[in-house]
Amino acid sequence: MSMKQINFRLSDREYDRLELAASLLDKSIPSIIKEFTLKEIDAAIVEATLELYKKNKVGLKRAWILSGLSFHEFLDLLSERGIEPSIPDSLDDAMIADAKALTFEDVFLGKDKEELKKLIHYYEE
Repeated sequence: MSMKQINFRLSDREYDRLELAASLLDKSIPSIIKEFTLKEIDAAIVEATLELYKKNKVGLKRAWILSGLSFHEFLDLLSERGIEPSIPDSLDDAMIADAKALTFEDVFLGKDKEELKKLIHYYEE
């Protein structure tokens, strides 16, 4: 596995804060920088993918994959945020037209009306 290294400078105040955090958490300065930075990056990626999906820039599958979450976690997050799938009016109209065009035979393939009436009466009793 290939590894990368990142170097950056901190002010004395920033470094003092890191030393304090490292001491309180009983961790090294590099480990807490890595841990907290990656958590923040992950959160930022999730937020960005939610916005992309909300603005119809990416579809559901692409947003979910980019988020790094499990599919169910992503769906739960959409639900928590009240973000509903965007269905274009043309697709919505086409689905309604298709539903209206369905016949009894399309829905109840291989069944006749009398057989279904018997089943309904059976379960109503």
